[in-house]
Order: sequence, then structure tokens, then C-alpha cells
Amino acid sequence: MTIHRLRPRQERPTRQAPADAPRAPRTAERGDAAPVAVPFAVTRISPEARRAAGRVLASGWVTGGPETERFETEFAAYVGARHAVAVSSCTAALELSLRALRLPAGAPVLVPALTFCGAVQAVLHAGLRAVPVDVDPRTGMPTPATVSRAARSCGCPRAMTALHYAGAPAPVEEYARAARLPLTHVVEDAAHALGTTVGDTPVGRLSRAACFSFYATKNLPIGEGGMVTTDDASLADRVRRARLHGMSADAWHRHQPGGSWRYTVEEAGLKANMTDVQAAVGRAQLRHFDHWQARRAALAARYTAALADVPGIAPLEPAAAGRHAHHLYVVRVLDAYGTSRDDLVDLLARHGIGTSVHFVPPHHLPYFRDLLTAPPGGLPGTDALFPQLLSLPLYPDLGEAAVDRVCGALAEHARGGGAAAGSAGTARSAGTGGSPGTVPAAADDRSADRPLPPPAPPPTPHPGLRTLVVGAGEAGRALARDLARTPAYGLRPVGFLDDDPDKHRAGRVGELPVLGDLGAVRAAVLAHRVEAVVVAIPGLDPDRFRRVARAAEAAGASVRYLPSFIAALRRDVVGGDMCELDVRALIGRPEMHVVGPEARAVIAGRRVLVTGAGGSIGSELCHQVRAFGPSRLILLDHDESNLHRLQLELYGDALRGDDIVISDIRDRPRIDQVFRELRPEVVFHAAAHKHLPLLELHPCEGVKSNVRGTENLVRAAAATGTRRFVLISTDKAADPVSVLGATKRLAERVVGAAQDTAPAGTVFTAVRFGNVLGSRGSLLSVVAQQLGSGDPVTVTHPDVTRYFMTVEEAVGLVLEAARMARGGEVFVLDMNRPVRIVDLVREYARSVHVPDVDIRFTGLRPGEKLNETLFSADERHTPTAHPRILAAIPADHEPAFGPRLSGLYATAEDNDGDGVRRALAALLPGFPAAPSGLPARAALTAPYPDDF
Repeated sequence: MTIHRLRPRQERPTRQAPADAPRAPRTAERGDAAPVAVPFAVTRISPEARRAAGRVLASGWVTGGPETERFETEFAAYVGARHAVAVSSCTAALELSLRALRLPAGAPVLVPALTFCGAVQAVLHAGLRAVPVDVDPRTGMPTPATVSRAARSCGCPRAMTALHYAGAPAPVEEYARAARLPLTHVVEDAAHALGTTVGDTPVGRLSRAACFSFYATKNLPIGEGGMVTTDDASLADRVRRARLHGMSADAWHRHQPGGSWRYTVEEAGLKANMTDVQAAVGRAQLRHFDHWQARRAALAARYTAALADVPGIAPLEPAAAGRHAHHLYVVRVLDAYGTSRDDLVDLLARHGIGTSVHFVPPHHLPYFRDLLTAPPGGLPGTDALFPQLLSLPLYPDLGEAAVDRVCGALAEHARGGGAAAGSAGTARSAGTGGSPGTVPAAADDRSADRPLPPPAPPPTPHPGLRTLVVGAGEAGRALARDLARTPAYGLRPVGFLDDDPDKHRAGRVGELPVLGDLGAVRAAVLAHRVEAVVVAIPGLDPDRFRRVARAAEAAGASVRYLPSFIAALRRDVVGGDMCELDVRALIGRPEMHVVGPEARAVIAGRRVLVTGAGGSIGSELCHQVRAFGPSRLILLDHDESNLHRLQLELYGDALRGDDIVISDIRDRPRIDQVFRELRPEVVFHAAAHKHLPLLELHPCEGVKSNVRGTENLVRAAAATGTRRFVLISTDKAADPVSVLGATKRLAERVVGAAQDTAPAGTVFTAVRFGNVLGSRGSLLSVVAQQLGSGDPVTVTHPDVTRYFMTVEEAVGLVLEAARMARGGEVFVLDMNRPVRIVDLVREYARSVHVPDVDIRFTGLRPGEKLNETLFSADERHTPTAHPRILAAIPADHEPAFGPRLSGLYATAEDNDGDGVRRALAALLPGFPAAPSGLPARAALTAPYPDDF
């Protein structure tokens, strides 16, 4: 591979004039003499920059100081960011920005597969794991589809770097949505992109942080140096401290008059500050920047026009709308050109024309091969593009004649020489779209005139959870086939488990590998980043199934066993009976795999108590908790029938009396006794009254269970040394207008207040659910019943919306919250946008083959909102270590409420419903002290399809 060939072979280098001296045309001919060389890059240091550097050197202060601070201020103003922090290089800027996100060690970070090696090293040096994202060969940048594929391959990316390759705008927001990441967890690699805009927004203002480079050949050349821009003051402060060994104050301030030698080091840092010499040069160069950028744009336009008629030379296409900074002019050398990229590099060098290649993909470099987590199927777009990439000379001092000379040399070496331009139309149209490598090279000159077949579009990655199919027999093969063919089911098969030795020896069944026997579930889930396990063995022994399910859940995968799959096989229409898996269409987003195997550490070997264990959420939580290996799993519920059913599910018998507790959480003496005797170390509190319309009619009961019952549990947990306490709440607690929402909001505040006085080692936290699909009394269960009976589906209002989550997502949120909690937070799953109930009902009806569903609108009931929110108006929400989980932080001015709870309890014990409402209104500003007007009779008699 020949890279950065600046001069022809066996020639003396051309002597360059000083950068600020008058320049002769670089391509001028002198009689029969060889033309002046066209180097790939020339560094321009303006006269003002030379004088500025001299001024700093003469001052005797050359390290980071006042010039650096002025450069930061001027650069931030130029970009339009609130803060700029000068550092030693763009690589340092990337590493410091990633460190400032405070991600857990080893967290996966998405990086473009076509990037500079230093960008990957920044991720690794920050203690994180780099996950390459494939690129579109036409643009050199990822697409939302390749971002989504990479995100699924690593299970749960925690952050992403987005490169504006060659100075072209990258669709940063689309990338973030595809990765299921907030923009707060995106860091832009803007090494090429000073002057770039995405749409009308300058790079430097799009994401949490943007990292610029001032390397000698960049658009703003200094020699070395970099800059982090951000609107986040806390991130800027972290980068400032970390760039100088993590010290609490910049070094130069400590040596000024009145400065102090005292400083602290509270976190890891680097020696990565910019010097005043660099900053002074940068300030002077910035005054010329707009002029230089206009020149680059004019030269790029000249290239584009001249190369339009050269067959097989295809400039990269834009990936997003906006202004291109033209740091590089990159073309693809396609098969239609007739000469390989590497041979072309040598040919151009013989003409005195320097070129370069940006970049060698990191996964091609030995050091990175074992450190990168490439998605299954590899990185075909990047691998196809790399042999075609060629960067042409582009810098402000480049003359128009030099551009014409480069383009003339490219035309000369195209198949058929200059005459080949006549066939440029067909060759170019064949070579600029689709995937590379699909246009066959002509066998001889005559074939260049034949129409070339259009390239095949790049394959669309299969969405969905990475799925392990247990059983590679007829049922498993049919199931895997239909899952692979139907992405809407949301499950993407990656391999089989089977006990048949013949299948192990064969290594594959159909298109999928055999990854082991049924005893290898946990190892296969962890090794292949499996998110879901589907059991497809008819008649599998129940005890064997339970062992498979426990192993999968213990490794962090959800388990599915759908007898309808097997029944459908007998009719050879597996896919037709799998509609219930089409979660994406119902909730408007793919189902997320929330919980990771790290949650096991919270559960394993500990005594765990689940309240409301017999309910739909409590039951699912018990299944997954048991798989993580607690020393004891205690099931508490006031409904003995549900406890009996759950014991049968978990253990196969219901004789384990010491594992179940029949108790009402409102009975404080009984709760105190349970905690004293069993001393649970982890408590998941799922017990609650949660039927919104009924609680409007019986508000006292809501207070007794949801508020006082929670306080009983919290007091007992604090008194007996519980380590983790997680309350399950609802989005209706955000700015509540219903009794349900108000009582759950007070329960959240009870839990938050408990943290203020909690003994050392005890953590109290809460999670808010949206509407949980599949829970008892949830929307789908009511809709399914109404559709099955032929009745109209009742919906309160045509425009009512709700946030939805699956049972697996809900349980995953609880377990991840238990792992991440530090105390007092309320965790919320980022569920994207709310879904219109009408749309969900129609989609569900379509999935069960009811094309014309009859919907009857009943009107909103008392306490119901048209649209739910996830956060109260006075709450702040912040990102967490999990990219799809946010934490709600209460307002600082929230008044103390503990003493007033006793009055609320007394009113509830008197069964004074109106008094309870008034007491709730006094405790929660905005809650209506009186119920709204009487609802329509239809609303009172219709089922209540709204649950959490």
C-alpha cells in the first residue's frame, strides 16, 4: 500500500518557497523541463501567525496561559458554542471528552469503521470498548442502518463518536436515534470539520462535545493542537481539569501574582494542554480562516466539474445536507477506471502529483484486530471502499492550473486514455451508486462501450434482538427461517443449540452455526451477545426447559417459549402465528434489551424480597431474579392464589412455605415481623393499587396501599439493614392529576426522603413505568378480549397517547436501576415518543387479521390525561451510565412533607374521600382538590385498558 506519496520516485524534492513569499504557478511549464510538482499538502502559516509566535517566545511564557484562554474564547465564539477547551491534539480531545461522560469501564462505544487510528485509540485509552460501525461506500460514512446494526451487535452501546469525514456533514441526530442514544452521549470527531454545518447548524453545537484538530495540514493549521467545544459547563470543567493531570486549577494560574501552590487531584488526567505558542498561532490563523475556506470550496467545485467526464472516478456523495468544509477531496477509483487505486497512486507520483489515502481502517491494523468488537457479518462496506479511496491535493495555495493538471492526469490513465471520456456517462452512472465491486471490469477496450449493469444496493441489516434458537430440528429450522425472513418480528437468529452430536460435527444447520448443546446456554448467550432465547423443541421436559430458561436469564437474555410456533408448523405457516412478536409496529420502536449480566452482582447470593410477587410485573421479576442466583427469593403478596400459581411456575411444586409470605403491606406490625425474621437484602416493591378509575372512586384505599404501605416497607427496610430498595412507580406520577398518580408520586417522595436518613450502605430508589404491554389488565389484554368477542374496541379519545414498554423492558429497567442506583433517584426508560392508542389498536387488529376494527370512543374518565409525560415540569432529567435510562432529579425547592403525611393517613383511615383529595392537593401543587365532572356513562361501563 502506498500512502501519502508526495513526490515522484527518484527525483530530488522540489524546494518550496516560504509560505508567505510570492508563489509562481505550481504547474507552469518551462520549455521542455518537467512541470513543478503538485504536493498533496502544503502548510500555510500566515505572516501574522509567525509574528504572534515570536511575540510569545519573547515573553518568556510559552506554556498554557493567557494566549490559550483568548484562543478558547475566540474559537468558541466562531463556532457558536458556549465553551471551548484547548488541548494538545484532537486525539486527546476525543479521549478527554469520552472520559468526561463518566461511562463505566469497558462500556461499548460506537466508532466509524473508516477513521484515523488515533480516534480508536482515544476510546481504548479512556478504558472503553470500541465497536466499529460499517460505512456506506458511496459516502464514506455510516448510515442509520449500519449504526443500528452495530448497536445491536454490542447489546447496549453507551456512547458514540461521529466523524464528519473529509469535512462533509454527517447526520448526527439520525445516528443517535439509530443507536438509541441521547445526543448527550454523542461526541463528534470534527478533525476535518471546522466550517462544516449540518443543515444550518455549525459543527460544534450539535452534540454533547465536538473535537477539532489543528494539525499542520488541517483547515486551520497550527502544527499540533486540538479543541473541545460544548454547551455543557460541567463537561467543559471536567475536560479542563483532566487535560492537566486532573488538577483542580490550571498550572499557569498557580504561578501568577497572588496564585497559590495548593491544588487537588480528584480524578485521572492527562498531560494534554495546549501551549501559548500554539494558541497564538491559532488566533492569528483564525482571522484568515473564512478566506481559506472559500478558496477550498472553489477548488473542490473545479475538481467536481473536471472529473465529471472521467469514467470510474467518483467523488464521494453527501451523507447529509449542509455545508462541506472540504478538508479533503476524496474520490473512489472504481473498476470502470481500468487501473487499481494503488497503481494509480504510483502513476500520479511519476507525474509529480502527490496523493494520499484516508484512512486504513483500524480493523485492518494488527494492533486493533483483537480489540475491536466487529458486528457479525463483518464490515463489508468499509472493506469494499478502502481499496478505492484516493485523496487528491487540496489546500488554499493550490492553483487552478494544478487542479486541471491533476484532473488531466486522471483522465489520461483512465481506460482508453482521454478518449474514454466519451463513455463517461454509462461508466460513471454505473460506478457512483450502490455497493462497490458490482461493476465488472471490461475485458478489452471494446467492452468499455457496452452498458454496464447497475450495482446492487447494499444489503439492509436485519433489525431485532440477537436470538438464540434452542433446538435445531424441524421446528427450530422453520422458526429460524421465518424469523430471518421477517424482520418485523423483532428477533434475529444468530445460532442454534442442540443436543444432537451429528449437528455439532456438521457445525451448521442451514445458514446458522450450532453453538453447543442445551447445557451451553449461558456460555453461548455471553459469547455471542444474545438478547433473546427462543425454545423450539416440542415436548421439551418442563424441568429441562426451566434449566434452559434460568441459564438464559442469568446471562441477561429474555426467554420465549411460544407453543403457537409448534402448532403452526403443522400447517407450515410459522410466521402467521407469530404476530404477537411484532412489538416494533405496536409501540413505534424496536424492543430494547435493557438488562445486562452485570445486574447479577446485585442479586447473586443475597436474600431478595419481591412485594406484589403474584402480579404480572412481580411474577416476571421473580423469574428473572431467580435466574440470577439469590440465596433466597421471598415472595410476598396478599393474594394467596397468585402466590400458589407463581410457586408452581418457579419450582414445579407449591410446598415451599418458607419462601412465600401472605401479607398486606398496609399491616405495619406484620411487615416489621417479616423484615425482622427474613432480613431481606434487596427489596423490589411492586405491590400497589393501580386501577386508575377505581381509585378515583376510592381514593382512601389508594393512600392506604400506595403511600402508607410503601412507608411501612421503607421503615422496615431501613431498620433491618436492607441494601437495595426499588419502588416501582408510574409515569402518571409526573405532574399527577389522578389519585393513582398522586399516591405513586408521594410513594416516590417517601422513598427519596428515606435516602436522606438511610443508614450507611442502604440505597432507596424508584423506577417509573409506562404502560406495560402484556401485564394483567393492560391495553392489549383488553383489546384482545374485545376483538375476540366481536365487541367494539373502547378507546377514551381519538388523540389519547401513552408511553409503552414490554414486560421484559420493565423488568430490565428495575434490575438495571438496582445496579446503578446511588440513592434518591427516579429512573425512567427512554421510550422514544408516545404512541396514539388508536394507532396501536389498529395495528394490533391488523396483526391478528381484523382489518376493519370497530372503535368506540367513550370520553376521558376523571383523572385521565390526554397525554402522559415522563417527567414533572419542575424535575430535571439527566443521563445515566445506561444510554436508554434517564434519572429524574427533583426540584431543590420541593417542600418537606413528612409531618403532613400523618394528617393524610388519618383522613384516609376515616374513609373521607373528599378530605383525602384535599390533603393530596395540599401536598402536591397542581393536583385537583375536587374530582372533575361526571364522565359519560359509556366511560364508566367500558373496560379500563390502561395499566402499568
